[in-house]
Amino acid sequence: MDTSPAEFCYVPAFRILAEGKDITAALQQRLTGLILTDNGGTTARSDELKITLLSETLKLPPKGARLRVALGFNRELTDKGWYVVCGVASSGPPRSLTLYATAAPMNAARQPGDVLSQKTRSWEDMTVESLVRTVAASHGLIPRVAQSLASKRTGHIDQIAESDANLLSRIASRMNAVSKPSGGYWLFLSQGAALTASGKKRATAVLTPDLVSRWTYSEGERGSMRAAGEKNAGPPGRIGVRYYDETDGRTRTATADHEGPPSQYPYTQPASSQALQKVARGKMQAARNARKMSLSGPCTPELLALTAESRVQTRGFGEREDTDWLTESLIFSLTPAGLSYSINLVKDTAATKVSPKKQQNNGPDYFG
Repeated sequence: MDTSPAEFCYVPAFRILAEGKDITAALQQRLTGLILTDNGGTTARSDELKITLLSETLKLPPKGARLRVALGFNRELTDKGWYVVCGVASSGPPRSLTLYATAAPMNAARQPGDVLSQKTRSWEDMTVESLVRTVAASHGLIPRVAQSLASKRTGHIDQIAESDANLLSRIASRMNAVSKPSGGYWLFLSQGAALTASGKKRATAVLTPDLVSRWTYSEGERGSMRAAGEKNAGPPGRIGVRYYDETDGRTRTATADHEGPPSQYPYTQPASSQALQKVARGKMQAARNARKMSLSGPCTPELLALTAESRVQTRGFGEREDTDWLTESLIFSLTPAGLSYSINLVKDTAATKVSPKKQQNNGPDYFG
């Protein structure tokens, strides 16, 4: 009976398309590193790609070129979407090339738009779905809006010397949502819901010590008066947001208590409803950041299904370390040594228990 080890091992694999042309074979022997960073919407950073190659003859691609990336093992690959080259560099000897790409278009000369260019214009009251669709189309991206947010009204909006990326992030912050370009899409999703735009659950993973090379755990923050969940450790902090009272024009403050240091939002809101939205978001952010955990190790096919905002459970690390988490950011790194992962987690404030026996291993439906 043939018991060749190759039959049972996972061999890391990748595929890269440049402007639709498969260039995987040309890069296969030259690739020294591929790092894909999936940033959550609360980080205010676009997803990023870095590719390092060794070649004396390979040409540097132009800024604005589009790359589509897939990662996996053997012949089973998970599509990670497309990225736009935003920077290139070379060094030597030997000649080494580095490509930097982002999920957000940043070169209007080659792409339909630049998400970071500042614009001044006004938007009349419209639905979130209509606004995201309009902005996404101007940048050649496909809009993906959570069903629970699609019909919400934006009210009148003034965009003054402000980028489209910041505009949608500002609106998302009012609605306890996250907004970011990712893999050819513009996502506008409910924060912490762990759902795709169509309402499907994202992949969930259970991490145990045998899947991890290194991990760290922390709770509380410097200057806070109590650790997360600790009783009788002093009064809670308070989040405050000032607003103009619609009835008499006076400045008042909306507040909420939370387990952490007191904080005051710097800008006065035009109405109480917006102040209350800011308070609710601030309280959720404080709750999420009350406990954090970072883990890294060799990647598996199941872990490739994870994306930012996916749910993760830790088991076997310790009484306080074992809990339910949300993925804040995630890095996949492919080198000649193999495919590895690094994941940053924050507290899941709306955890739903998932049995390890039922965890989903079908790959992500990130944009579903």
